[in-house]
Amino acid sequence: MKIITSQTKCFVFITCFLFASINLFAQQNKGKIKGTITTSDGQPANDVTVKIKEIKKNFVTDSNGEFEVNSLADGTYQLTTTLVGQETQKRTVTITQGNTLTIVIQLKSSEQQLDEVVINSNKKYITEKLSSSLRLNAELIEIPQNIMVTTRQTILDFGALNKNDMIRSVSGITKTYGNDLDSSLLIRGTDATYGTYRNGVGGPIWWNAQEDAAMIERIEFVKGPAGFMLANSEPGGLVNTVTKQPTHNRINEVTFGLGSFNMMRASLDLGGELSKNGKLTYRLNTGYQQNAQFYKLGNFNRVFVAPVLKYEFDDNTCLTVEHDYVKAVTANNELQHITINKKFYALPRDMTTNDPNIGTFTGADVYTRAHLQHKITENWKLNAQTAFMTTDWDGMSLYVNKLSPTKDTIYRTSSMSDWFGKLFNTQVFLDGKFNTGKKLEHKVLIGLDFGNGSEGSTYGGDWSNAERLKLAINNPIYYVAKDSLRLLPKDNTGSWLSTNKWQALYVQDHLKIGQKIIVTLAGRYTQLITGQDYNSAEDPEYEITDNKFTPRFGLTYLLSDKFSFFGLYDESFLPQRGAVFGKGRLKPLTGSNTEFGVKGLFFNKQLVMNASLYNIKKNDVGISDPIYDGFYLQTGQITSTGVEIDLVGQITQNLSVNANYSFTNARVTKDSDPDLIGMKNRGTPDQTFNGFVKYKINNGICNGLAFGAGMQYMGSRGAVYTGWGSEFGNKDLPTYTIFDASVSYTYKKLSIGFNLYNLTNKEYVASGYYNPDADEFNYAPGAPINFRLQTAYRF
Repeated sequence: MKIITSQTKCFVFITCFLFASINLFAQQNKGKIKGTITTSDGQPANDVTVKIKEIKKNFVTDSNGEFEVNSLADGTYQLTTTLVGQETQKRTVTITQGNTLTIVIQLKSSEQQLDEVVINSNKKYITEKLSSSLRLNAELIEIPQNIMVTTRQTILDFGALNKNDMIRSVSGITKTYGNDLDSSLLIRGTDATYGTYRNGVGGPIWWNAQEDAAMIERIEFVKGPAGFMLANSEPGGLVNTVTKQPTHNRINEVTFGLGSFNMMRASLDLGGELSKNGKLTYRLNTGYQQNAQFYKLGNFNRVFVAPVLKYEFDDNTCLTVEHDYVKAVTANNELQHITINKKFYALPRDMTTNDPNIGTFTGADVYTRAHLQHKITENWKLNAQTAFMTTDWDGMSLYVNKLSPTKDTIYRTSSMSDWFGKLFNTQVFLDGKFNTGKKLEHKVLIGLDFGNGSEGSTYGGDWSNAERLKLAINNPIYYVAKDSLRLLPKDNTGSWLSTNKWQALYVQDHLKIGQKIIVTLAGRYTQLITGQDYNSAEDPEYEITDNKFTPRFGLTYLLSDKFSFFGLYDESFLPQRGAVFGKGRLKPLTGSNTEFGVKGLFFNKQLVMNASLYNIKKNDVGISDPIYDGFYLQTGQITSTGVEIDLVGQITQNLSVNANYSFTNARVTKDSDPDLIGMKNRGTPDQTFNGFVKYKINNGICNGLAFGAGMQYMGSRGAVYTGWGSEFGNKDLPTYTIFDASVSYTYKKLSIGFNLYNLTNKEYVASGYYNPDADEFNYAPGAPINFRLQTAYRF
């Protein structure tokens, strides 16, 4: 037995040795490719897909721009590199006698790329070009306008959950209402709620459910009028959200998150090629979030799904089809507190003025888009896209009306709203370039825009009996009888419908004279048909047509390819939804922007700086009527002047910064009531400063570990609606400064991010307004110290 065992052991040993020797010999006769891919400026290019045709496999470069292919038999292999925004490159290599080949490939930027999003693999925090949805086929340094882009990396650094979380990443933008569901924004001191776009599509429609951060590739903030967007835009500016689009690179990522107030979320991001020939690509993002709130009885949940397909007919033509569905439900979109004797923070921070029996508010947005791109020649491209959007907002609310004479009880009123919106938008635009003479280069944009939008609501409220729904401050009792909450007087109910139809022609010439001077000449002609039906004797149904030509003139002086000065004059024209009670429709809003600025790129074009001085005039402004719900007041003119400075990017490979400062003076400058002249536009802060600095370790045992710190300063904000009248004067919300910090770690396919907000647990006013009925301030308190922990894994 021992002999057999010894023989067996010997046989097994010899067999294993022979197999190992054969395998080692085979490996020694197999070749290897070790490659490094760099960007056009010589920096490592990560996430580049390398296809090897003969073995039908794809490889992706790491953070150092490197890839490795092992066990290759002798022979010839064709390597193809692909990356969004870069030219596809092919390289043929030959393996002989099992040798190891070391190759270096340098990418070239694609001037005529057909992709939705332009990505520079190394410049994670900045981009030198806009997405194609903003139409302008020029370097940002050449465009005579302050346009800032918040990239995907910044969204991750901030631990953002939605678009509202990213407002702090650029100067001059503040939130005046809302939380997780819908919201309203000011840009440069003027309302920009209807200046919200998705992939270049938007207009006079209120989005009732924000995009989840997991859907977003980047956010483009355009300051000032944007006639080149074709659709009607606010004179203060617009916000264009670019969603994640299909890619040839394989993407399989799952994320999980948790945080304060029982926050839990999960999302899935998939993408890549669906066909063997690579012509059909896709992207699918879906996810879910639920959380309570820092105040009692608060809750929120959101679900979203965003599939996108792209088919490339050939190298010149592609079609993209996208469908986004976002639905959110909340118990109360914005918490309302009230001051006591004008003293803020007199109520407990976690006290709610809502009631569980009021039910929930639901907001849902459905967005469908088809986009056709065709390269006619090397210098001319045609883009056509059409989109249809629906939005819904439905529920009941409790509003703080005033205090009891003894200041120990809050009086509330109830209201309901069933709001809907629809928008159909088609855009066709042609852009190209040609020369006249040796020193004149023309980049021409010609566009047509057609839109048909409508909004309406069935509404009601019990505003006449402010003492019916009482809430004791020291001993609040909730679960009010449902019947009493829903009891609305018939004379306080109604419905309205607003319609907007438009067609516009836009022509622009971006004329470059030599290498230093760029003249932008453009104009848009708009025909606007505005309709209104308030189902009311005081405001009968109407439909009116307006026509308007709005010019655009810009001048850019290029000191170099990294530094420029610019001046701009631009005008805007857009419909205003609604009517003035008993006086008919709101006139279309007109506005103008005069702006001067400077742009710079530093540290090998890794850091961008924008600074501008502007003067905006906004005429025939409509504001919500505080007395008649659903109606508006038409003021004369608001003028906003200010200074903005933005600094974004990397100072070194380890250190990145996002900092901005704004000074804004937005006031009424014309009105039928002369006493209103000089009043602040509500919600406008006189100054803001936001900063976030991150340090990342890129080598050694702590490679991938990063630390961040940030702060937000909000100056005094106007709190009085000018519609209340001049007798209340200017009153301000208090200033505040809050701090936050972050720690993140990336290891191969795993990334972890931890963000801590409001480090000092500061009490502050997130938004609010002066309430003349109570002679107090109604306001939304900001969240106390809280955290978010989010993990992502690529597989």
